[in-house]
Amino acid sequence: MEIKENTFKKNYSTKGTILVNKNDEINPISKEDLNELLSCCEKVDKEFVEIGDAGESNNLLVGRFMTDVKKPEIVKNPFSEKVLSILSKQKVFDFIKKISGSDGNLYLRRVQFNQIDKGNFVGYHLDTDSNPDYIAACVVQLGSDYTGGKYRVHQKDGTHNDFTSDFGDLIISNCNYPHEVTKVESGNRKSLVFFVSNDPGKNKRNN
Repeated sequence: MEIKENTFKKNYSTKGTILVNKNDEINPISKEDLNELLSCCEKVDKEFVEIGDAGESNNLLVGRFMTDVKKPEIVKNPFSEKVLSILSKQKVFDFIKKISGSDGNLYLRRVQFNQIDKGNFVGYHLDTDSNPDYIAACVVQLGSDYTGGKYRVHQKDGTHNDFTSDFGDLIISNCNYPHEVTKVESGNRKSLVFFVSNDPGKNKRNN
């Protein structure tokens, strides 16, 4: 397992993003927790979003569990506390810290469900434009019946790497790398996205 962790850590350092298969023993999210997250995401109220937090063009449905406008705030609904309790488990945070090389405590800052239907997408953006303290964006894939919708991470040399995830897979992406989700060609791409930081305080973007 340590060899796998070191490989993931190296890939994260050199490419900015890794994908952990749901069946990989190193994946920190259990099957039971995965099913609970799916249930909460299916039931939460959703809104259509055309402009993202970093100002990018979007076309997707969003269900919110924690927002980070001026500071992190838990959204009042029947599902937020359960979702946050799963994502903030020590096993999850320890894995993110090992992969990202982050020191100190980690805190959830923004947590949301994204559903991208056929013909829709998430535009090119940089997560640190939403909050300069974001360390990693983590994407738990909750849909499998879709095509297109690739998680595209842009590299410093002008190239890009594409990641196609299936139900239960986990993507961890460095927030200093620009990325996008390409247009979904069929079906619905469903994912739970959460952002972590060493700072639980005010969003410095607004200071």
